[in-house]
Amino acid sequence: MPSRGAFYYSGGSWKLTVLSRYLTHAVVLVIVVTISGYATVGRHFQSGFNSSSVDANALVMNEGGQISEVYLGRFSTIVKPLAIPSSAVPSHSVISYTVSDGDTVASVAQKFNISVDQLRWSNPLIYDWVGAGQHLNIPPVAGVVYAAGKGDTMDSIASSYHVDADVIVEYNRVTEVTPGMLLVIPNGVGPEFKPIQYGRPIVSRAYDTPGSYSNGRFPWGYCTWYVASKRPVPWIGNAYQWPDNARAMGYQTGMTPKPGAIMATWESSLGHVAYVEAVNADGSWTVSEMNFVGFGVVSRRTIKPGQVPLIAFIY
Repeated sequence: MPSRGAFYYSGGSWKLTVLSRYLTHAVVLVIVVTISGYATVGRHFQSGFNSSSVDANALVMNEGGQISEVYLGRFSTIVKPLAIPSSAVPSHSVISYTVSDGDTVASVAQKFNISVDQLRWSNPLIYDWVGAGQHLNIPPVAGVVYAAGKGDTMDSIASSYHVDADVIVEYNRVTEVTPGMLLVIPNGVGPEFKPIQYGRPIVSRAYDTPGSYSNGRFPWGYCTWYVASKRPVPWIGNAYQWPDNARAMGYQTGMTPKPGAIMATWESSLGHVAYVEAVNADGSWTVSEMNFVGFGVVSRRTIKPGQVPLIAFIY
């Protein structure tokens, strides 16, 4: 009597095992393969579906899916879409610009889409002139570049330039001020510019004779020739370049007049230099100079602070 579930071919000895068991295994295998392939395909839903029409549990228990702009991963993980910017992220860094021949204060300001006042506030020593080779600080946005000094705070700087301190903190990504650091002040407004009143030159024959130092670096008749005859000048260059060239050779510079110092100013497109003869009790100083009132003419002036577009004194 054949056992239950077994079949025999008539006249043969080959026995088939339980057919139902093989069929079950085959079906399970097909299902597993199908699910594995299906799991690799992202199932995205139309953005028109709302949460009430989607079985969220079914999504998170399988391989996830998208509802509107939110993608649900497995086991309730919410994956936030990554936004890729379509344009370059603007820089917050100060732009360093070297003046070229033909540049003016107005043309440089226009080149960087800032106002003339913003350029002057960012570079307090330029006044109305710039010369080739001069280095300027340019704000990357409409505003002011400020070089922090000793004792400055975010609040004091913000007050001086009429902005909120948080604006400076957030834009520069700093919370403390250290001397020498450059800060960008978006939409900052500096002090009102006053017209420059130059010291009146007093021509004196006492200074007709140049100094005792001989030099062949500068042509006679110019301010540079005269000053180089009053004291050693081992560097070369136009007058406005003298402070940088002197510093490169180890000479000290500053904004305080001292007897024997060289005064460098922006009183011409190439700058002007004069020799400091004396510093007076009222804070003014007296200089001797050539080519200020006429070519080859030596004269002198007594100058008060703020009366000339000073670049620096060379000590």
